[in-house]
Amino acid sequence: MKFRYAILLFVITLGSCESHHTEKSAVSVTTITAKPQNQLENNFKFSFFISASGTEELDTGTTPFDSWTLDTSGSMNVRTSRRTSGRNFQNLNAMAQLDAPDIDSLRQLIRLGKLYAIDSSDLTQQCPGGEHYFVKIVPLLAIQSASLSFDACAVDYNLLLEPQRRYFRRLIDWWQRMRVKYRPVEP
Repeated sequence: MKFRYAILLFVITLGSCESHHTEKSAVSVTTITAKPQNQLENNFKFSFFISASGTEELDTGTTPFDSWTLDTSGSMNVRTSRRTSGRNFQNLNAMAQLDAPDIDSLRQLIRLGKLYAIDSSDLTQQCPGGEHYFVKIVPLLAIQSASLSFDACAVDYNLLLEPQRRYFRRLIDWWQRMRVKYRPVEP
């Protein structure tokens, strides 16, 4: 009799282990999630254009016009102007290559901040005497692209929601640093 109880206990234990193993399998299958649609890869390809018109400032002289067109590889065409010794402007055209950390920063700003999906009506702030920007971001694998025209104060005063608001600010800060770093100088 004890032998039957031992066998019955063994069969019940074995059966409970099988059902527990089956439950684990079912759970692991249901936890697989699909990748969100329109999610850009870390190394997505894009084209980027940004320009800023200069403004006359009484105490510091002139902020020059700058226009950049660049692609995912970091190659860029730069058009800028600078004030000569007189009151005239001289246009400079140059080609340059962004350093790897700089192009990676731009790629992350666009991708993480979803800057290619900004609605231009969210950047309508007008400020007298401020620099005017035009930005075009065209990701090659995304459904949307952005064509933006805004004044400098729209960086702080806009209708963007997070995370676009934070990343839009970082994009303009990034560009201000790059303008200084990559500005062509006359030979």
